[in-house]
Amino acid sequence: MKILTLLNIDIRGFSTLSKKIGPQRMVAILNRFFSAMGDIVFNHGGIVDKYLGDGFLALFGAPVSGNKDADNAIAAALEMKGSLQAVNDHFIGELDAPLAMGISIHTGEAVVGNIGFDKKMDYTVIGDSVNAVFRLQDLTKSQPNSILISEKTCQAVVESILDVREIGKCDVGSTLGELRIYELLGREARVRNGS
Repeated sequence: MKILTLLNIDIRGFSTLSKKIGPQRMVAILNRFFSAMGDIVFNHGGIVDKYLGDGFLALFGAPVSGNKDADNAIAAALEMKGSLQAVNDHFIGELDAPLAMGISIHTGEAVVGNIGFDKKMDYTVIGDSVNAVFRLQDLTKSQPNSILISEKTCQAVVESILDVREIGKCDVGSTLGELRIYELLGREARVRNGS
């Protein structure tokens, strides 16, 4: 078991959009979106674990963990939200409406490693924390372009002061039970004494 911060990003209204513009055009849009958002993850020390249709799961703290994994995930999420406009600007005239997305972040224990069999092996993550980040993702559907984070992520942040709005409690299931959920609005660097 390892403590990780997991980030899930997902495009809203993907199925409807895909029907309107067709699969080939949708692949081009997805690749542009994944390129922009994936670069942000890597720039903040994370890795893209797996693509999930119109979204992906990113890990902060694997394969190497540090005390700033939650901070890095928060910084990545805010940058992703800020970069969505540039992605949408690229597709002006092609889409009826701008792309919208949801981002969820949870920090907790998970098992990470090579999973599969000799013909197909993936470095991936499993556990209740993975289920929790996907449960939070479901909650973003009613709040387009929002970033929802769990109280566990708030507690794991060490270098930032977060600007959050409490959403309420959510039963994320299994052994984790109920967690407080917050909408992330922004952050400031924590000022250190003597620096």
